[in-house]
Amino acid sequence: MSLVLKRFASSSQTQPDKKAQAAQLAVQSLKDFGSLLSPSSDDATQPIDTRPIYENPQSFPNLSLLHQGQVVTELQSKYDKNWNKLSKQDKLLGYFISYGDWGVREKFSNWNNPSSPPLDLPFHVPSQLKSLSPKGTDVIMPLEPVKLSETPVRIDQFDYKKMDPASKVCIYLIVFIAMVAIYRDKNIGEDGKPVEVKIEDQYEVARQNEIQEKQREVEEQERKQRESRKWYYLWLK
Repeated sequence: MSLVLKRFASSSQTQPDKKAQAAQLAVQSLKDFGSLLSPSSDDATQPIDTRPIYENPQSFPNLSLLHQGQVVTELQSKYDKNWNKLSKQDKLLGYFISYGDWGVREKFSNWNNPSSPPLDLPFHVPSQLKSLSPKGTDVIMPLEPVKLSETPVRIDQFDYKKMDPASKVCIYLIVFIAMVAIYRDKNIGEDGKPVEVKIEDQYEVARQNEIQEKQREVEEQERKQRESRKWYYLWLK
């Protein structure tokens, strides 16, 4: 009966309540995951007061990964509801997280300048209109292809020569192992291969020998029976 009541109560919850519970579970999951990775005190894994982040969105990049997830989850729960109820702080924080100069967009210094186009896209501000009265026969030309790796603001992100030391060690180790394997195959060959150790079961060997011995005895008996038959056996048969 209690299970039925619990199911009925869970089915009667409204959609916002379910989203709020999902957000709380997500924050708790991030907290538990952060506690496994962080050897520091419990303060680093405890939820923070997010009001200062809403008041100053540019302080968001200074947060730890765990607390950034807390802020994003809380903000996403607000965006999942009625957008007309979003405050100006909610909108500014969401805009900064999406388009602000942090993370991979650290060099996008013009993120808050509405008169400046994105630094990695071929946009022109203000846009140049070809015609004020477009027709169905007008030809629409595609935009110029853009290679993000060649835009000045993203050159450093696509510079694969600047790898972290751990990645370099892994790559050098893989190359070294591959060279050793090629050298062994070319110069050592089959003579240098490791000796294969075969483990034999003495009981199984004895059993197989016994089976073979019985087969030989049966064959020998059949052979003697065939030789003991006289020529008139065939005639009588």
